[in-house]
Amino acid sequence: MRFRRKRDKTISALDITPLVDVVFLLLIFFMLSIGSAINLSDVMLPGSSSGKSLVTEALALAITPDGITVDGTSTSLQALSSLPHDRDIIILASRELPYYRVVEVLDALRSTNHTRVSLATKPLKN
Repeated sequence: MRFRRKRDKTISALDITPLVDVVFLLLIFFMLSIGSAINLSDVMLPGSSSGKSLVTEALALAITPDGITVDGTSTSLQALSSLPHDRDIIILASRELPYYRVVEVLDALRSTNHTRVSLATKPLKN
């Protein structure tokens, strides 16, 4: 007859294998969901070979380091809500401009329900 030894109640073994598995799964999840950090100033915007000319009159909204102009008239970001909704708006952004400035203008136009917005691109030569 074999007798079991009594365990010492002060020492307890904790299996941490499931905890390590969960931590590694969370690490992989967060690494994949964050994405890669790229420097937006290094991104060169491409030209477009499939762009079409607009048939109708459009408003030219130029974004420069000095500010925003609409058809040659200087304006502010808040004043973009007064632009007409029935005309096309073409955004011309300077190459030296930080990307977040273009996103701010697009966001301001979208929040005022402008849907006829397009970005100007440089046509590719064939």
